[in-house]
Amino acid sequence: MEYLGENLLHGIECSMDKFTSTEVELAQYIIKHPDETSQLTSSQIAKKMHISPATITRFCQKLSFSGFNEFKHELKRYVDLRDKPSTTTTIKQMDYFAQLYQNHLDIIENTFRKVTYPDIQQAVSLLTHASKIHVYGIGNSGVAAQEFKSKFFRIGLNVETITDPHQAVMDAALSTHQSVVIGISVTGRTKEVIRAISIAKEQGASILVFTGENDSELSQLADLTLLAMNKSNMHMGQNISPSLPLFLLFDLIYTELIAKDYKNRIHFREKTLKALYDNY
Repeated sequence: MEYLGENLLHGIECSMDKFTSTEVELAQYIIKHPDETSQLTSSQIAKKMHISPATITRFCQKLSFSGFNEFKHELKRYVDLRDKPSTTTTIKQMDYFAQLYQNHLDIIENTFRKVTYPDIQQAVSLLTHASKIHVYGIGNSGVAAQEFKSKFFRIGLNVETITDPHQAVMDAALSTHQSVVIGISVTGRTKEVIRAISIAKEQGASILVFTGENDSELSQLADLTLLAMNKSNMHMGQNISPSLPLFLLFDLIYTELIAKDYKNRIHFREKTLKALYDNY
């Protein structure tokens, strides 16, 4: 967690070019006095530096925080952890954490080995040309489906996530050849998802599947299958979030989407973030 704090201060330094002259003075003060800043209110800082509280709020929002309280919380966490006495044993020196660490590395390595760049490009093409994107997932896969919507909706894609099996079937019946329908099932055997995907395919929708089994019934329905590592055979696989391999695939697609249309996607992301800030 201390590493995040170090990145916070470094992030302020790297953002100087988007600050006003007053915000630059505030940034320099925070970098030089993180301990003091983490103990003050925005009103106290405003009085001390002869600036308005609104300036402090805008400064924090430019760093992607909702306001000063959220920024202060992150800064306080860094200060507390920085001052905590260090120990001679790192977390990776503990056997079970070392195994967990290796499992995470294996998931990353396996994903980057199995997924090709053309796969990612095809997924991006499907998503960007779709009039609507329907995402189906049940249980843990439903959690991943919700994350997919949260991630991609913010950059301008028309995404709808359904985690109820009855609603998924009805929604699939209303899909069209302009739709992209996504089925998520690590096992590839989730009958409710298979049924909904089958119906969507009959409607002419393009099918994108995220699964851990390439030969599964769900995968056979897909126009494109992206494989998520099945962690069931890992020594400590039960301790790893079942959504982690899926989230990694989402990040790959998201990164390619941003890279291919940076200005437009960042514009959508900033608009959605501003809408959130304006309501708090």
